[in-house]
Amino acid sequence: MAGILKRFFPLKRNRKKIRGFSRFWRDHQRRASLPAWFDPAYFSEAHRDSHKLGLYPWAVNQKPPQAIRRLWVARLVADFHDWHRELAARYTDFYLAVWLYEPEFGRSQLVAGIEEKQTWYEGVFGEDLEKPLPVEYQSLPGVAGLRWTACPEFMTYWPDEFAELGSWVANKPHWEVEAADGNTFFAVQIGHVWVGQVAT
Repeated sequence: MAGILKRFFPLKRNRKKIRGFSRFWRDHQRRASLPAWFDPAYFSEAHRDSHKLGLYPWAVNQKPPQAIRRLWVARLVADFHDWHRELAARYTDFYLAVWLYEPEFGRSQLVAGIEEKQTWYEGVFGEDLEKPLPVEYQSLPGVAGLRWTACPEFMTYWPDEFAELGSWVANKPHWEVEAADGNTFFAVQIGHVWVGQVAT
């Protein structure tokens, strides 16, 4: 089993209604009005940087209301264009993308990398599913200026984990995989990731 990343079970979905939406909405509007700062010194040393969302009171594996999601997608796209100007002025080759996760929207982020980190980021996601960006984001400022690629997102489970999760995984696209050491595990498609990059 060595060499295979063991994935954690999905977090239990919290169906409890969020109270005080107006207060949280104002807080998200305030935070989303501030651009993500790009630190050239840190980036040149680490060869990578990212800007992740803080969606409290919604958990990472929850899907916030559409207004919250649209607010943060607009912020990520605006930051993408700002970071692209910064990076293009300093580097001839780099990776820069907005990653939008579905259904776990809280994992969405802006990602940048150069050199070995660029190579790693370019290989993170698989095939293009030719699935359009969700319609609720298509009219946001700057979104149409990016090329969006839909990729499947997978998690791996050992056979006992797969059996324990029952219908949660059995009803999703999945298949059995044999590792190099002969052990088998299940790969399960848990969602999609839309990768937004400069149109070429």
